[in-house]
Amino acid sequence: MGRILGILSAALSIGVGLIVLIGLSTGALTDVSNALLQIAVTTAGFTVLIGVINLLLIHGRRIVARSSGALYSLALVLSFVLVIVLYVLGAEDARRALLQHVQVSIESALGALLLFALVYGAYRLMRRGVTRGTLLFTVVLLVLLVGAIPLAGTGLLGDLRAWLLSTLASAGARGLLIGIGLAALVAGMRALIGQERSFRE
Repeated sequence: MGRILGILSAALSIGVGLIVLIGLSTGALTDVSNALLQIAVTTAGFTVLIGVINLLLIHGRRIVARSSGALYSLALVLSFVLVIVLYVLGAEDARRALLQHVQVSIESALGALLLFALVYGAYRLMRRGVTRGTLLFTVVLLVLLVGAIPLAGTGLLGDLRAWLLSTLASAGARGLLIGIGLAALVAGMRALIGQERSFRE
């Protein structure tokens, strides 16, 4: 029975993938492919909604039980309710202030923590022994740190910073985007030819 269900799910996935691919690439079967895309978007939206409800239920139980971390759970629930109320009331200024003073501050703090984690990681790696990998990691980290320093003026350091940001940083970002695109392409091709692991198990 499990094998039959796997074959049926593979056939359904391959059929839907081919229809959407034909609709997006050739313009044929446009109505069917758009309907399938709308179903996928609606399903993803319901999935996010279920995830949010599950998150609130878990933290609500922590608050009621007064377990460890209940204060953080209360902060999460109150933040969620506050944002929803602001969006319902249409308070644009309050939402903008919340975005600027809360979200940007949290993102900056997380970026600073990431910086310290990278520096500490490079320190630990260099203490274990200097190899090509650890040396490359440390050099790349130093280059990124120099590129992130807000140097003023147009001197040598300013030109070096501009070159680092325009060349190395953009090259790294393009590399990440190419990797994401290739991974999505490989996953789609595996689903289209029925080689996805979930179909075989």
